Amino acid sequence: MGGGGISDAASDLVMSVGDTLETVVVTATRTPKLIKETPVVTRVITSADITRSGKPDIAGLLEQQMPGVEFSLGMGQNPQINMSGFGGGGILFLLDGERLAGESLDNPDYSRLNLQNAERVEIVKGAASSLYGSNATGGVVNIISRRPELGSHLQLNARYGTHSLQNYGVLATYRKGKATNSLDAKFDALGEIKFPRRGDFSKAYATQSWNIRDRATITLSDDASITARAGYFWRQRKSTIVEHDRYSDISAGISARWKDFIAKYAFDSYDKYDYKLASKEQIRDYRNRQNSFHLQYSHEFASIGTLTAGGDWMDDYLMTYEFDSGSHSQTNLDAYLQWDWHPAKHIWIVPGLRYDWFSASRANRVSPKLSMLWRPGKGNCALRLNYAAGFRAPNLKELYMNFDMAGIFHIYGNPNLKSETSHNMSVSAEYLKGSRSITVMAFHNIVDNRISYLWSDALMGQEYINIKRVQISGIDIALMKSFDFGLTFNGEYIFTHESYSKGDIRANPTRPHALTIKVDYTHLWKRDWRFTATANFKWMSAVTGDIMPMFSQESTSQQRYPSYSLLGLSISQTFPKNFSLGVNIDNMLNYIPNYYYYNSPLTTGIGGSVSVNWEF
Repeated sequence: MGGGGISDAASDLVMSVGDTLETVVVTATRTPKLIKETPVVTRVITSADITRSGKPDIAGLLEQQMPGVEFSLGMGQNPQINMSGFGGGGILFLLDGERLAGESLDNPDYSRLNLQNAERVEIVKGAASSLYGSNATGGVVNIISRRPELGSHLQLNARYGTHSLQNYGVLATYRKGKATNSLDAKFDALGEIKFPRRGDFSKAYATQSWNIRDRATITLSDDASITARAGYFWRQRKSTIVEHDRYSDISAGISARWKDFIAKYAFDSYDKYDYKLASKEQIRDYRNRQNSFHLQYSHEFASIGTLTAGGDWMDDYLMTYEFDSGSHSQTNLDAYLQWDWHPAKHIWIVPGLRYDWFSASRANRVSPKLSMLWRPGKGNCALRLNYAAGFRAPNLKELYMNFDMAGIFHIYGNPNLKSETSHNMSVSAEYLKGSRSITVMAFHNIVDNRISYLWSDALMGQEYINIKRVQISGIDIALMKSFDFGLTFNGEYIFTHESYSKGDIRANPTRPHALTIKVDYTHLWKRDWRFTATANFKWMSAVTGDIMPMFSQESTSQQRYPSYSLLGLSISQTFPKNFSLGVNIDNMLNYIPNYYYYNSPLTTGIGGSVSVNWEF
């Protein structure tokens, strides 16, 4: 089970709308700030939301909780995200503010994003390049870990489900005096999934993984602390009966805080291997190693507001079989400045500026942003205005790739690629009173030189190229209502419209309409006896996309992807001595695709899982 512990069951009842405004977030401005005072549109998924979702992984959680998010399988059955028109290359995933090394089709290894110790997930919608640089043109997803409670705590959990699903987790925390420590270990396994109907895929590979993390903090004084962390990750995918794909990662870091200064060093090395079962030979064919330093100064001045200034240095090394020369590396440098200004009682204004430089492509860019929040009167209404420039430099793979796809076709990098740039604008209005709220947001994104790949007659293969202009516009409407008897209703609808330049291929289309409905019910029978039930419904509309040609520019065809609906139910009961039992039912409408396309849900019928959690 993900999310918070169960010892606070008596107090963890349905949260009112007003209470959510007192949540402190850090991703939107890089500094702690109440969500009600944050001009940047930020979505928070709490630990209670994670637990009630019944989803043990970040992909399942985001798909369930956010209507504009859809995960699909790409080349080599690697998961890829579409979040309101932006793919993995434009959505930055962070774990406690730290980047992840390694990628496939511009997506990180989502298996590394363990939710077991998550306090919350913060999602910043829209470009965040002015604070986080390249790969944040479409948004940021940041998983924030829990701070250990006083004393020693041990949490054990297990889950069993359809397709031989197995999850086992151990979370040990300690906090006493000036020292805290969190040790988080998790094992996940999923059996092979054979699809009952025809498709681009006939099955999904069986996988298993280990994920171990440790984080320790020494508080030297009210103004100073030191944190050290280390992590190990291992995953195996049974792609064939004679060969398995293996993935591993070693990460470490140390950070120091002194008054208004924060300094960090981070190391992350992600490897991929071919494992031969007959010979027990393990051949490494991919390594992405990143070393980075981060320095930030943030101070609140009584007269002018909070000034935040920082910068990063990162050494990015990539070795892969897809390169002729074996490996390439580059240095990335950046500096940013932000002013959090509160000129009047009801107004917050946050301008910012960032400069990025990448050695491999010689790309550099200044990315400005401006965010404004007006919350007049008693604070029941709010208006947010946002503009942010987006920037993504071509990565090493896109610049230098020379990959022979089993003799079928070649994919070539392009050293002449231009950087993606974008202008991202949004306006949102919010009304809340007591137990109900409504938020309406309109957005418009203009993306130039988006990096894709297409057939090249000159090279007789696929080549990375810049496509002209893509415009992504839409409207997002969210409703929330809670009742005194323990029921909470959440509904969210998003409409997204993509406009491509004539002749460009729409290979990963965004479904124009998406809807999620969530109904939570909580009942406290008596102390330590709590019942919760959550129903989640998601509907995705049909969409038409282009089939990318592999051997010519003229053979482009269109494909219609049908709409679908998914309904899930998650039930849990807590008992004395911090024990809980959960039941999760997936796909209650028994949706099975007529044909398994690359972006259809991989459902095979009604499924589910049973989970237990014990904390002592």
